[in-house]
Amino acid sequence: MGFFNFLKSKSPEQKRTEQFERIKSKIIIREKNSVMHDMILTSPHDDSYGDVNPNGTGRFGLDKSNPIPIYGIDNINAYMDKLRYKFTSKISGNTLYNPISFLRTYDGDDAPIGAKKSESGNMASGTESSNIEGTIDVYNIYSIGNTKLSKIYINSYSLKTSGKVPDGFYHRDEIPVLQDGRVALELVSNTK
Repeated sequence: MGFFNFLKSKSPEQKRTEQFERIKSKIIIREKNSVMHDMILTSPHDDSYGDVNPNGTGRFGLDKSNPIPIYGIDNINAYMDKLRYKFTSKISGNTLYNPISFLRTYDGDDAPIGAKKSESGNMASGTESSNIEGTIDVYNIYSIGNTKLSKIYINSYSLKTSGKVPDGFYHRDEIPVLQDGRVALELVSNTK
């Protein structure tokens, strides 16, 4: 009986899921071997290969004393591509996990959650924490509507890019593909 399963037609939901999976696999920003590799090795760095710096203290990614390990600045886009935030429509009640946008900033940037993304040049600088090896970069995270969701801290002097996401965010690989807002946006833009 199992031998002829290939003859069964797929349900519309199965076809839609497969379509979303194909789109997702095409648009994922993948991590690469960092061009900073040799520089990381010759600088103070996190060589634990962990998703969390073993010396980190505080809230993961949300406190500078526990920054997100990323394998070189050229992999920041690959990490940020993993982040989603939950959006539930007040009209339909449907939930999507939308992609974020980000802008480098500085530790003293105290723009409140919900503030609009700056259209002008933004001051940016690294910071430090006595328990972390290497410079820590600071980023504001924004919704599709360009409102601030969070400020996060990243240490690009690591030999591995973390697979963990800060509290309040969702990993794109752990959400239902049919609810991935980035895939849905890609599908809509391809049908225009």
